[in-house]
Amino acid sequence: MKPAHRAWIPLILIVAAASHAEDNRSVGPLFPVPDAQRQAAPAAPPPRLSETWGLVPLAVLAPAEKAARAELAALQSWNDAGRLPVRNGFTRALPAARAVTIDAGALPRTPIEHAGGILAETAFGRLAWGGEVRVPGAYRLRARLTDVRLPRGTRLWVHGDHGEVVGPFGPERRGPSGDLWTPSVGGESIRLDVELPAGAFEKAAEARFGFRIAEVLEMVPMEDEMAGDKVLPCEVDLACADRSELPFLDAYRHAVARMTFVQDGSGFLCSGALLNDTDSRTEIPYLLTAHHCLSTQEAASSLDAFWDYYRTSCGGPAPSLSQAPRSDGATLLATSNDTDFTLLRLDRVPPGRVFLGWTADASVIREDGTRLYRLSSPGGRPLAYSVTRVDRFFQACRDRIRPDFIYSTRVTGGTEGGSSGAPTILADGRVVGQLLGGCGDSDDCSIGQATVDGAFSGTFPRVRQFLAPLQPCTPGPNNLCLLGNRFRVELVWQNQYDGSSGQGKPVPRTDSTGFFYFQDPSNFELIVKILDFGDVVKVFYGQLTDLRFTLTVTDTRTGNTKIYQNGPGDCGAIDQTAFPGSLASTSATSAVFEAARRGRAAKAGTCVADADTLCLVDRRFAVEVNWRNQFNNESGRAQPAPLSQQAGMFSYTDRSNIELVVKALDFGDRILFFWGALSDLEYTITLTDTETGASKTYNNPAGKFCGGLDNNAF
Repeated sequence: MKPAHRAWIPLILIVAAASHAEDNRSVGPLFPVPDAQRQAAPAAPPPRLSETWGLVPLAVLAPAEKAARAELAALQSWNDAGRLPVRNGFTRALPAARAVTIDAGALPRTPIEHAGGILAETAFGRLAWGGEVRVPGAYRLRARLTDVRLPRGTRLWVHGDHGEVVGPFGPERRGPSGDLWTPSVGGESIRLDVELPAGAFEKAAEARFGFRIAEVLEMVPMEDEMAGDKVLPCEVDLACADRSELPFLDAYRHAVARMTFVQDGSGFLCSGALLNDTDSRTEIPYLLTAHHCLSTQEAASSLDAFWDYYRTSCGGPAPSLSQAPRSDGATLLATSNDTDFTLLRLDRVPPGRVFLGWTADASVIREDGTRLYRLSSPGGRPLAYSVTRVDRFFQACRDRIRPDFIYSTRVTGGTEGGSSGAPTILADGRVVGQLLGGCGDSDDCSIGQATVDGAFSGTFPRVRQFLAPLQPCTPGPNNLCLLGNRFRVELVWQNQYDGSSGQGKPVPRTDSTGFFYFQDPSNFELIVKILDFGDVVKVFYGQLTDLRFTLTVTDTRTGNTKIYQNGPGDCGAIDQTAFPGSLASTSATSAVFEAARRGRAAKAGTCVADADTLCLVDRRFAVEVNWRNQFNNESGRAQPAPLSQQAGMFSYTDRSNIELVVKALDFGDRILFFWGALSDLEYTITLTDTETGASKTYNNPAGKFCGGLDNNAF
């Protein structure tokens, strides 16, 4: 989304953000301009078919206290054991699954009962279906739709007993398995409306749309008014917190979400927060939470996030979830147990959000009592406030080792289940981690229990491409840019024979391939190829030199760098897992070659270049290549392309995919022939001296990735 206005406030935060601007490892928070609070566009109202036509529910389940005792007991046992994340719901199967199928023949002239619901035509000729599931005594409900086959432009709504309406949303909320969990609504009934787009059957009259409803998720009350004596004695409600130490609490609260989601058939609770990024042109809703909360796209697709869930006055009534702004659905971007983080991109957020800053500089967390602040939803209750101080003496707990995790002890307030994933911030609003849990004493209010947070400094390399992307590669005199300018390739060389050194000079060839020379532009010394295989990006490099070099490849999306040096036998190498995908002995230095070239006249030859033949060294030498793919047994003649009088390259089936590079150097008393491979296919090179008619062949067996050097070819 594009912002209407962006503002950095207060000034102290601008200074904090700017201090690390050069390396994009820190950014301050983003607050909306007070008079520019955007109002959400009015949402289209649901058809409310089941209510309008007074249809009986398609399914009625018995109260959980009678029919789901085992599920209630399992949920209670999970939470009593202190397991994380906190459970707040369980699935219940309908007495009979309902298959809702809509085809062109189902177009009704008047509303009709259909698949336990009502099928009717709405405004503008749109066809809609509505149905209801009722669970007496239920607190909140979600419905699971499976086998979802709905066209683009379909609109869905859910609404409950207390005027709560969520929608419209679309079938894009489906998870990878094709299931769609609706948002939750309060009360004993969940009513679903599904409206097909206008003209849904015009392009395919035989099309059949629909879905199945087989179960609902029943959620149990976790909010403050239901909690009673379960509230922590040390808990500090946000509305009662002292603002003198952290005066911007009233802004920060608009960044923190109370998260509910479904995984493995259960509902769970966690906390999360919006993060700012370094691109001032956009306002992307990135949300940081904990890996132990959710770590799959299935769970992310089911996300139901509530905002501004806090009391407006100390001791005042708890807010209503049914009236809270909310977001539904998310895309999983990155997750790892190493620092217990998950980064999501929300599908949408309501107006008035704050995006917290962050820093990847671990030095700002001095282990001398640095204060850390949190806003979280403990036990699913309204936002609470807590303060801890970094404790360098606290013994690290199992598998949660510094510096990937931060240990601190309580100063004010406390956290418990439901707080997991809450942002851990410095006084300037920059996130330094997210909450994992407690370590040590089992009492959440004891100073003998340490609060453990995953460190953002360890998380940053995995999320940098989203929050602080580097600038794409820009071609320059000392670097090559490949794969849509994603990768920057640089080369430094050293002549071990005379001590000279320098930077390799690039010669781009295709989007995936380029060359480097050292001193003589006609003498190519190295070829590099980078290919994106989808799940992995592979780096190939072939040598036409035995001089020492260091090849540096940088992924400008993430900042990750790989270093390569002379391959075994000076023939290059393949790095089969370089980056995530979306992708002998001779003194033939350039200086020596240049002296030899100037000291003698070249011998002209009779080579004729054609579709199969490469000519080198003033047409004296003819080079031909036969290849075979050992994986599919395909074979053929390689296609040549000249690079200079001394060098050329060959491709096999795709001219943009360079597979082999060759070079011939005339030293007066002998001819040196080099070849460098960017493939492990089988090939045979035939080198013919047209001056004498003599020829040589060089064979590469299948599976070998290496070139070679013939120091006395002719």
